[in-house]
Amino acid sequence: MGELRKDLTKNRWVLVRQSGGMHAEGPDCPFCPGREHETPPEITAYRKDGATSGGPWEVRVIPDGDPYFRVEEDLVREGVGMYDKVSPRGASELVIESPQHVTWATMAEEGLERVLWMYRDRILDLKRDTKIRDIMVMKRVGKVGARIQHPYSRIIAIPVIFDEKRGELTQSREYYSYKHRCVYCDTLRQEIASGERVLALTTHYLVFLPYAARYPYETWILPQKHQCAFESATTTEVAELARLLQRLARCYLKALETASHEAVWHTAPNLQSKILRGEWGTIADDYHWHVEIVPEPERQNRVGGVYVNTVPPEEGVKRLREAW
Repeated sequence: MGELRKDLTKNRWVLVRQSGGMHAEGPDCPFCPGREHETPPEITAYRKDGATSGGPWEVRVIPDGDPYFRVEEDLVREGVGMYDKVSPRGASELVIESPQHVTWATMAEEGLERVLWMYRDRILDLKRDTKIRDIMVMKRVGKVGARIQHPYSRIIAIPVIFDEKRGELTQSREYYSYKHRCVYCDTLRQEIASGERVLALTTHYLVFLPYAARYPYETWILPQKHQCAFESATTTEVAELARLLQRLARCYLKALETASHEAVWHTAPNLQSKILRGEWGTIADDYHWHVEIVPEPERQNRVGGVYVNTVPPEEGVKRLREAW
């Protein structure tokens, strides 16, 4: 399975592993109804009329065929001389979003809502495991060379904090300790007051292109109500988020003539899993969950580690507004 190794010079984790590879895909899609036997055993599913097993499914979750992290692993933290190593204890799950070959742009709105509720259910279930420290939900659309075209998302649960999340948590905590305010709430107020980069303002969310966007047309969806975890969202908030994600997918398709994009949920880590005393002491006040969406992430441009964005967000939002 491999191991997580800590790069002490850059304070980041690297998963070192050999890929076993999934079985080759045949002429038929293995995620389509009637081919469930070709995938690993089902973890959970939503079925019509609330059936618990058997019969037609609406959203289905399975383990990754070649998992990065596995719940069956023992959690082992050890030192190798000066280095740190952690076993890949966690979970790698695939959320099969629909029985049909659809996209977020063409999926029925209630279908996308079901996908978001499944994200919530899986996060809550995985966080019951105190050996899991952090969870990432990500959706990649239009990846070049992708073998499987059936709509699915990926959920990764790991025994450490994702490097990017750790940076966010540190910045949020430092900002709060100095100003006693959430940096995301301040960002929300600043962007609404300016209006310069706002794509949409709804009852529950701000949709905007961030001031320091890393990619052309990078878009964030930020809840107006402060809460650190996505799984705290209400029924109306989940429904509105589904509408916004669908509209944004259509917006990219119309404005940029591409369906390629990546959406990542940034939500609080597992607060039941603590290594240091008082580790999450202020997180309910200083962190703010949100979704970051990047169209055509394969066109990333960096120089010496610095992101280079060739479309200023003030200009990019104008093009997206015309399609919105």
